[in-house]
Amino acid sequence: MKQLFTLAVSLLVAGIVFGQAPMKTTAEYNGQKYPCYIIEYNLPPDETENVIKDQLKSEGYNAGKSNGYFVYRNVRLKNLNPNEPQDVLFKVERKSRKEKDQSLLTMITAKAGQIPEDKVKGAKTVADVESPDNSIGFLNSFQHNVNIKSHNLAIDTQTDEVAKAEKKLKSLQDAQVKLEKKLKDYQDDLTSNKKAQEQQTDEIAKQKTVLDQMKSKEANQ
Repeated sequence: MKQLFTLAVSLLVAGIVFGQAPMKTTAEYNGQKYPCYIIEYNLPPDETENVIKDQLKSEGYNAGKSNGYFVYRNVRLKNLNPNEPQDVLFKVERKSRKEKDQSLLTMITAKAGQIPEDKVKGAKTVADVESPDNSIGFLNSFQHNVNIKSHNLAIDTQTDEVAKAEKKLKSLQDAQVKLEKKLKDYQDDLTSNKKAQEQQTDEIAKQKTVLDQMKSKEANQ
């Protein structure tokens, strides 16, 4: 059992630390398909989104929203391309219905102005834009903070489990106190009942004696 627990912890740590490598594919935004990268993080979607927003906020940028993406336009990001402004769009989704604590991050990037803000109509091909060369490195740059957040969430979750276990123990201990009090009350009642039975037995004996005396007198008359 101890070995199984150690293995489970090791797998959890491995999942937190290493994550998944980014994969290049395509994604649709505003009616147009674009080259993009997708990466999996061992973190719930809302927490993943916070990690990204916090990191970009530290560089002085706040996100806008558009069609399910949070959007940064005309930004120079040190881990992406500090020399040329970019438009960067992110979408964070839950990996699956069952894997709600894991997220998929889709990132579309291009030179500033190459991703229209208005809806593109009738687009059937993938837009002819190129992601910066350091797109994979940029996505990997979030991993450290993702690991920290995931680790802290794991600690919070385990802290809650300990608190639940302690609460259950306290409840059981309180129940024991009540049961012991009831048991003592029952024992006291049993002692009182036994004493009352003894007294009643003596009383019956007395009454029978009186009865016998009464019958004896009646017989002698």
